[in-house]
Amino acid sequence: MIRTALIAAGALAVAGASGAQERPYAPLPSPVSATCANGLCQPGALASLFTALDRPGRPVRIVQFGDSHTAGGDIAASLMWRLRGRFEGREIALSAQGEVGATLNAMAATDPLLAPGDGTPDLVVIAYGTNEGFDELLDPAAYEALLRGQAARVRQAAPGASILILGAPEAMRGDGGGTCPGDVEQRWKAPAMLSVVRDVQHRVAASTGVAFWDWKGRMGGDCSAFALTQGDAPLMRGDHVHFTGPGGDWIGSLLFADLMTAYDRRGF
Repeated sequence: MIRTALIAAGALAVAGASGAQERPYAPLPSPVSATCANGLCQPGALASLFTALDRPGRPVRIVQFGDSHTAGGDIAASLMWRLRGRFEGREIALSAQGEVGATLNAMAATDPLLAPGDGTPDLVVIAYGTNEGFDELLDPAAYEALLRGQAARVRQAAPGASILILGAPEAMRGDGGGTCPGDVEQRWKAPAMLSVVRDVQHRVAASTGVAFWDWKGRMGGDCSAFALTQGDAPLMRGDHVHFTGPGGDWIGSLLFADLMTAYDRRGF
């Protein structure tokens, strides 16, 4: 189980004559994915992005479609400032098409798929799945067909772009039946359909040659959405679905680390 680590916060308040004391530093967790080596499956599918990062004089463009995790902006901002720091002097732009409560149907309804202002993207990120996972009436076969169709649309609209599917993160509802360590009320559990959605995403990515990031695994797997709400510096909000500001920065840093591991190991 993940124990949410404290974020170093500098000096604490002065306590009498003893002076300022510092909060002990503890590194943030970095769980290992059991699904994808170094968090990414099919890293070779990101070759176009990596080539663009190596190519001077041309902006690197990323377009991301997603739900509230995209709309919130913290995760994307974390990824972007790290990319710009690694590739200092390069122009790297991200167009985030995020909508609270959205499912993959929102991407399917976007026409044209890529706005003229987005230019020619080097990477298109598909970041849905949480809201589908809370839909008990979801038809997995229909969802799989829809996902395959959207990957095909991206390839048609941007033939040279890399495609990355962010697997649905761990999330929970609080209506009872939970078995997570530390959940004394046994309140929190992941909806059963969420794992189905994740399996479909993983399978579609593998069969279509698209990169897949194991978001759940990098969070810590089962019960991580509960564990990350704990402690005095939680990385997830009390709804067990959304991240705090520091949590979004943490997730973005893990995604960046996994992308850069693949970048540095090209040739695989």
